[in-house]
Amino acid sequence: MAESELPCVRVRRERAEELRRALMREGLLVRGARPRKVGDDVLFPVTDPERASRLAERFGAELGSYVFEVVERPRDLKEALRDLPEELRGLLPSSYDVVGDISVVHVPEPLWPHRRRIGEAIMRVNRSIRVVLGEAGPVSGEFRLREFEWLAGESRTVTVHRENGCEFELDIARVYFSPRLSGERWRVVGLVGPGENVLDMFAGVGPFAIEIARHKGVRVTAVELNPVAYEYLVRNVERNRVRGLVEAINDDARRAAEYLSRSYDRVIMNYPAASLEFLDAAVSVAREGAILHVYGFASSPEDWRWKVEEELRELSARAEVVSVRKVREVSASRVIAVADVRLSGSA
Repeated sequence: MAESELPCVRVRRERAEELRRALMREGLLVRGARPRKVGDDVLFPVTDPERASRLAERFGAELGSYVFEVVERPRDLKEALRDLPEELRGLLPSSYDVVGDISVVHVPEPLWPHRRRIGEAIMRVNRSIRVVLGEAGPVSGEFRLREFEWLAGESRTVTVHRENGCEFELDIARVYFSPRLSGERWRVVGLVGPGENVLDMFAGVGPFAIEIARHKGVRVTAVELNPVAYEYLVRNVERNRVRGLVEAINDDARRAAEYLSRSYDRVIMNYPAASLEFLDAAVSVAREGAILHVYGFASSPEDWRWKVEEELRELSARAEVVSVRKVREVSASRVIAVADVRLSGSA
């Protein structure tokens, strides 16, 4: 750790967090330099004082200079592990999932003997990471769980993940959660209209259900079979203050459909491995004109459209696939896609 005098922006403490986020969005914060507190002010080191001055005016801040502690951090894993042989450095992962303060990384087999060093390097690159876990198997089983191996940091799998203005407590070793669906969850939130009644058939710890309730103020029924995920779902409903809007049910989605009323305007079916097996149950509880968001594995979005339309024909359901899109790639030949289906009644 070294000290260096750097240009900075000085702002009152009550506006510090707002300014910090604005500086981050503009890429103006000095990497590795820690902000300083001086009296009732907070000082942020900046890379470009001229550009920062425009932001400073908006926040009633002042430009100046100050001595900051600077921690030299590598920019990426290749820089952090520059002593590895070049053929191995080329195999280093270019990205990894971050759930709360836990990083989950896929380590290629040739790099497995170096997995502990990779974990430590990830923590040097990203100072917000407190735990690094390596994938030790595929997502599998009814509850869609994955095995992990501890690589670095604290020995735990519980964290709090923040997304789209909500917080989710979870144990990633005992529940399914994908941070890569953040954008898709926000897309669905944006489609929900006033007064809708929403069913989340495979709710997990509650990201779809809670984000919809929090941002749209509508009622959501959240069904989850995994008892551990259900416990976190209930906790997260309380944590995000949506208890009066989200009804949590610990049951199989098909069984739940037998006693839920036919009253839903929107049904979310985020179970890519088996959502089509539950399509009849979703249709049975959806109103005429309802929208179903059906997620699944396919070779392409058009392949998923064909699979969904084929299943709807088998059910003799009058419905239209109004859109289909790729949510994310799983491999070179496999994607998770979502079909948005509008029902118009049964034949």
